[in-house]
Amino acid sequence: MAGSSEGGPRFRVLGPLTVRAGAPEEREVPVAGNKLRVVLAGLLLRCGETVPVTRLAGWLWDGGPEDPERARATVQTYVNRLRRHPEIRAVLRTVPEGYRAEVEAGDLDLLTFRELAAAARAAAARGDLAAAARSYAAAAELWRQPVLANAESPALHADEVAPLAEEWLHVQEEWLDVGLRTGGHAGLVPRLRELTRAHPLREPFWERLITALYRSGRPAEALRAYHELSDLLAEELGVDPGPALRALHQAILTDDPALAPPPEPPAAPGSPTAPSTAPSTAPSTVSPAGPPAHVPRQLRPDIAGFAGRRAELAVLDRLLEGAPREPGGAPLIVSLQGMAGSGKTALAVHWAHRMRARFPDGQLYLDLHGYGRGRPVEPAAALETLLRALGTPADRVPAGTEERSALLRTLLAGRRTLILLDNAGGSEQVRPLMPGGDGVVLVTSRNQLRGLIVQYGARRVILDQMPAPEAAELLAGVLGPERTAAEPDAAAEIVERCARLPLALRIFAERAARFPGTPLRRLLGDLRDERTRLAVLDTGDGDDTDLRTVFSWTYHALDQDSARMFRLLGLHPGPEIGAPAAAALLGADVAVATRLLDRLTADHLLRSRSPGRYDFHDLLRDYAAERAREAEAAKDRDAALLRVLDWYAATATAAARHLPPGGRDIPHDPVPAGVTPLSFGGAERAVGWFEEELANLMAAVRLAGAREWPGPAWRIARALAPFAEFHVPGPMWAGLFRTAAKAARRAGEPAEEGWALDHLGCAHLRTDRVEEAVARYREALAMARRTGDRDLEGEVLARLGTAHLRLGDPEAAAGHYAQALEVARAAGDRQLEAETLNHIAEGDVQARRYAEALAGARAALELYTALGDRYHQGEALRTIGGALSGLGRPREAAGAFERALGLMREFEDRRGEADVLALLGAALHACGDTEAARDLSRRAAAIVAALP
Repeated sequence: MAGSSEGGPRFRVLGPLTVRAGAPEEREVPVAGNKLRVVLAGLLLRCGETVPVTRLAGWLWDGGPEDPERARATVQTYVNRLRRHPEIRAVLRTVPEGYRAEVEAGDLDLLTFRELAAAARAAAARGDLAAAARSYAAAAELWRQPVLANAESPALHADEVAPLAEEWLHVQEEWLDVGLRTGGHAGLVPRLRELTRAHPLREPFWERLITALYRSGRPAEALRAYHELSDLLAEELGVDPGPALRALHQAILTDDPALAPPPEPPAAPGSPTAPSTAPSTAPSTVSPAGPPAHVPRQLRPDIAGFAGRRAELAVLDRLLEGAPREPGGAPLIVSLQGMAGSGKTALAVHWAHRMRARFPDGQLYLDLHGYGRGRPVEPAAALETLLRALGTPADRVPAGTEERSALLRTLLAGRRTLILLDNAGGSEQVRPLMPGGDGVVLVTSRNQLRGLIVQYGARRVILDQMPAPEAAELLAGVLGPERTAAEPDAAAEIVERCARLPLALRIFAERAARFPGTPLRRLLGDLRDERTRLAVLDTGDGDDTDLRTVFSWTYHALDQDSARMFRLLGLHPGPEIGAPAAAALLGADVAVATRLLDRLTADHLLRSRSPGRYDFHDLLRDYAAERAREAEAAKDRDAALLRVLDWYAATATAAARHLPPGGRDIPHDPVPAGVTPLSFGGAERAVGWFEEELANLMAAVRLAGAREWPGPAWRIARALAPFAEFHVPGPMWAGLFRTAAKAARRAGEPAEEGWALDHLGCAHLRTDRVEEAVARYREALAMARRTGDRDLEGEVLARLGTAHLRLGDPEAAAGHYAQALEVARAAGDRQLEAETLNHIAEGDVQARRYAEALAGARAALELYTALGDRYHQGEALRTIGGALSGLGRPREAAGAFERALGLMREFEDRRGEADVLALLGAALHACGDTEAARDLSRRAAAIVAALP
């Protein structure tokens, strides 16, 4: 397989689009904005091919732009924005008709996948089924469903992703065939049942399922599966199974000897049945240096009932397969790292037992005690232990560390030996223990061991939380599948409450197993309280099985500043945090906070899934909060929380000023001392920040409301209001503004309460709770008049007009609109005047007063244009299109809708885009272009279906 460029960018499209660069410390290259991701994904999927601008435009605008010349310029703009990243610029080429991506096979997962699949086919053709299985397993590891979930384009997915999914299904069929040829039929049945459920009309999967069942001595089930498929095809398609399935059915009925299973050899590594348990088929070779005088077999016992970690086991298998086989090569060094309780030791020992035949010259095991109550093992002492294990007499062990290290390298030269160094505290502890060549070193640590990676080229394998199905498998393995199957909802909640950590799951399962008659749902109560959850996760039988103690070993190894950063992060209300917010929480500058966050990440007390963003799972959050309550005075905890809430409020306010209507409704409050909010260069960056921080901002408002800190509650909510216009409506917005209204009332701020009630009404209106919206608008109007807030009065009057239109009361709507217009003109508020004129025009369209609607909407468009409000220009153009349609001028209406569509897309308003697509389709249908109308209708429906 072609290699990758050293340190160059690596692109992944077989899942969410990601770009990573740097060696040996990888970092993610952010590709911000859906349209940028669509362009890059399309070029990568057609890697090596010229992609015409028209094709890229079709993906960007789901079928084709309204203005081809403008589309070319826009596509060029997107490509130039991608080229701002040197890593992406290096692979993009401009060619006469478009653009081309040129990426090495090893740097693009799609090309690697295809090379591995081709290698597997070649190996299967020559009869090397073990090699074929390994290559297929390696190819499968590259898939991270769903493909390109972060590049939203129905056209791109239809053109490129759908054929790619078909390619993947075909590779799975070939992989299954290898499993059947090697006698793995029994183990294939569960996987084949999953595939036939997921793809019920795909006959090749049924053919392989029926064959596997028959070869497993289950002919009745095989026949039942055939009849199940036959009934399904008849019901869905009105057809019979194909010739291959009918022939297979007949062969089963006649007990055809050709269906007999092949002789069952040892399962190949990477078989599709259970890659985590397949033993290696590689021969155990005698070391060229001759058999050692002393062969250590020191591995700890394998854990009974080991479950899960299939992906990580496959990665370890693949690394071993790629290691040098000839003597004298560099050793393979693997850093198996992850947070406390993630099962590093269990995985390392399990894999070592599976692969021990590959290490005929010995398997050494040493616990370095890097984290724990005792002192870490010094390198000199560790070397003495290893040398003695290799048969060196005590009086022959050198005195100095360097001399011992040199002797270890000499003894291990040319030998196929595995060294498992468990629980390392850092790179300095393990560097002297490295062999000079040959063999494999597997190091487990909570530390990232960055020095080992830089100096020795160690390969990193990270253990995060287990995937939910594997965690459920582990729980069922301890409790028994019958018990978890009897209470599937409770079992699933236990998995999540234990953060999908192997140690936490085993501790809780051991406790539950002591009470076999107690329903799991009753035992769950102890896990639901975050203040007592850690106390439950303790067997009472030693530190290694007390999760709180296990966490403490990492925490107590931190320096004072890092430990305080960790504690304060446990107080943060949101699910993740950025470095600037962490700096506000700590009361330090961003550079200091970033350094501390990096230290916590290095020790796996935090995760960084994307550059500058950090999080940790709920159990570590609980532990951090415990330490904060223990070590920080209440006033210091409150001060930290108020700092970060003020930072969120100030930054949200700065972002809101870039969104329509230009921050008109955002008060100019002074920024609190010591708070440095972010600044934004335009609407795109502001919207991106709101999207990234929305969950944190919502959580911040809830916390401020609960703690009776009214200022941050209503300030953050008010700054979020402009973004709510772009976001998909939902009940969370009503909860946000309800909390803000209560906070303002508690603070004695009637003007702010009025604004919060106004936005609460909008939240109800967007979710079709119109009568509740009217009630809140009336309360807001009373507040506005009581406080003399003419801006709020005019805005609420306009919104009351819209609400009454929705209720079918045009007379009341007209009265409210007239009052709003009067307020706007008296105050010289052209923004409100434009909004009101457009709302009146919308009412005129509903009342079929199309001429009046056209005049009013054009007046609104003129005002919006003068104000530079491009988003609301789109709203006015939509109204103009509706009026022109009503006047029997569909061609002109289509032109207005096309202009509105471009503006909706500019602001990535997907719901508005769907609305305008449907209206444009109706206009084109009136022009006689029924095919285009149907296409637009389908695209609108696809967007609506994709909305959350």
